[in-house]
Amino acid sequence: MPDLTLSMAAHNAALYIKQAIAGILAQHDIELELIVIDDGSTDETATVVRSVQDPRLTFIKNEQRKGTAHCHNLALAHSCSPFIAHVNAVDVVLPGALQKLLAACKNSPRAGLAHCYSFEIDEQGKALKAGIRRRREYLQQKLRPELDYKQELVRSEFIIDGFRVYRREALQEVGKLDEALKSHANYDLTLKIVDRYEVVLVPEFLHCQRKLAKTPKRHLSKARKLVEWLGRYRHIQRLRKSHTVRFLRDGNYAVNALLLQSLWDALNLPDFKHYLAVLTRPLRKISQTAWSRARDRLYYSVIIRLSWWPIGLFRHRKKHQPPQDKKVAYYNWHFPVLSQTFIHRELAALRKSGLALAIIADEAEDAALADDNAKSLLDRASYLYPLDEERMRRYRRFFFLRSPLRYLNLFFFVMTRQYGTFKSLAEDQRVFAKALYLAGVLQEKQVNHVHSPWADLSAFVALLAARLLEIPYSVQARAHDIHRKTYLYALREKFENGEFVVTNTRYNQVYINDLLQAPWRTKVRLIHNGIDLERFTPTPASEARTTVTRLLCVARLIEQKGLVYLLRVCRILLDKGYELTCEIIGAPEEPLYTNYFIALKKLHRQLALEERVIFTGALPFEKVLAKYQTADIFVLPCVIAADGSRDITPNALIEAMAMKLPVIATTVTGLPEIVEDGVSGILIAPHDEQALADAVITLIQDPALRKRLGESARKRVEEKFDINKNVKHYLELFTQDCEQGPTVETLQEMA
Repeated sequence: MPDLTLSMAAHNAALYIKQAIAGILAQHDIELELIVIDDGSTDETATVVRSVQDPRLTFIKNEQRKGTAHCHNLALAHSCSPFIAHVNAVDVVLPGALQKLLAACKNSPRAGLAHCYSFEIDEQGKALKAGIRRRREYLQQKLRPELDYKQELVRSEFIIDGFRVYRREALQEVGKLDEALKSHANYDLTLKIVDRYEVVLVPEFLHCQRKLAKTPKRHLSKARKLVEWLGRYRHIQRLRKSHTVRFLRDGNYAVNALLLQSLWDALNLPDFKHYLAVLTRPLRKISQTAWSRARDRLYYSVIIRLSWWPIGLFRHRKKHQPPQDKKVAYYNWHFPVLSQTFIHRELAALRKSGLALAIIADEAEDAALADDNAKSLLDRASYLYPLDEERMRRYRRFFFLRSPLRYLNLFFFVMTRQYGTFKSLAEDQRVFAKALYLAGVLQEKQVNHVHSPWADLSAFVALLAARLLEIPYSVQARAHDIHRKTYLYALREKFENGEFVVTNTRYNQVYINDLLQAPWRTKVRLIHNGIDLERFTPTPASEARTTVTRLLCVARLIEQKGLVYLLRVCRILLDKGYELTCEIIGAPEEPLYTNYFIALKKLHRQLALEERVIFTGALPFEKVLAKYQTADIFVLPCVIAADGSRDITPNALIEAMAMKLPVIATTVTGLPEIVEDGVSGILIAPHDEQALADAVITLIQDPALRKRLGESARKRVEEKFDINKNVKHYLELFTQDCEQGPTVETLQEMA
């Protein structure tokens, strides 16, 4: 029996239904069935659905249109799964959505319904990054943890608006969708479920709602709002009279007051303050515009003219700390992060070596899919958000009274630096406040060295916190943090004020040295990424070989991974008669690369690769390790993205080599420092799909070469990327004095 049944009602959805079906059937690590009901379509919907060959798909056709409620009830009757999901035939379910929503239901025994964030895409499947960002902010504000769904559903039927998973037990208790209620059937069912069960939110974008030209626009006019409100009012009154929904008769909810408030909000009825605002709006607009322009001119004039302002008016004198008293804090924006296993290994190795270690991040992320190293470090992790206002006030008083001059100078330093794409006085205050809070937490934990594993805004904040505490600060430069165009701010300040700067390739070392004057270059140290080789133990290859070659790629679904070339090469090889499958393990990065992910999936369909190329979504480390064991060839055709983003030392590439897999990569950035072409793998030029196809064919046809390259790849990793060897270099830097670079006096002489 499947874990989950998906009910898809379709009416004249031929243009989009194949994509909707593909998104569902591509979900992994879940047993599912998909029931598609063609509700009296007059286009090619039935033909498109019947062309999909998958045993998990059941197709039912209504000769006449009977409505969405009827279709979902029909699917429920044909299903025996413990959980039911309703999905639109034109929408897209993102990778991992079903697994996460199902887990949310299973983890909450009283949950009758689970839902997630949804964002809109247009008819071509594209979404605006700014729109997704605004949508996220709106949903985070609206769907707060303390939200009372009963109260909010009285005020608006769209509070749970998107992809839902229902517990079958709940549907059996409250009854099926009322087919007589055309526009309010879902609303009616939701009210009945929240009356008896809990609602669980998965606060992630897992679903795309396609906005079609014929889709009616909600809240277009006050008249439409009034019609919607009247329909909701009448339905709630019917439910109250029938005693069907108990909470509607509960005096604690003041249903009539809530309905009146929702009417007031829907029609945006003005009050006295509104009329006053209308009368004074022109004057206020003129004065605000004039003031903001004058303020901005003055502000940016200060930034341009005072960008030379030093971080300290006096020389920064570090306090000597004996090695045994060292306590180092790693500060990152999130922890743990699924794509940053190399940092987790680094931290685990430092802890194993005996270094006193603390981990501080703004917020947690990906804890459910964290690897063993990250899970072992969670007890050492502290988080800044949400900021405690009382602690913030205490930290402000302490650091200001401790050294008013240093406090004011550091804030002025923040004002005179362009540390990101967006800058304003309010943003300066926010960044400085975060640095103050971080400094307070570091002091409470008795940290005497703060290290930023990325040279992004976190490094800038860590630098400020270190100066407030008068402790050493260091930074590590890796990939997007020094190459993506939106990150190229205040790099010299981050590097020159560091106790040392670590980078992972000669490619980056040359790049950083070009940014710095000669006296500062002695701070830049090269330490390769490392992996725990004991965990990467390849099993002997099986003698029983299949005729199907298994390609593997482990990568986030972002532009610099070059996945479009991998898809095209798979099509080329299949057309030439080669039998192969390809698994791509990784999740999309939202909202920055949402459109890229949508375009990638569209290309996947256009090339008819649904049966041969599988997007598994993000997987836990243990499952990724198992995939390395069963693969034949690892492919990672990296490129430099349009925004300057690039892979420097792809962690997955090193892992695959450690598992004795023959690897194919490109010659961009630091990849030639990992793979020796023809010795420990094959390197090709980026963007060259024919060269990539030829390299794959060479390895398919020559098993001896695959074995030889795999053996050499393992040796290469043992020589350069053993975490137990490389972590010693970190220990030396953290526990010994390093070259300080030029003093203020030396800089004055240079000037």
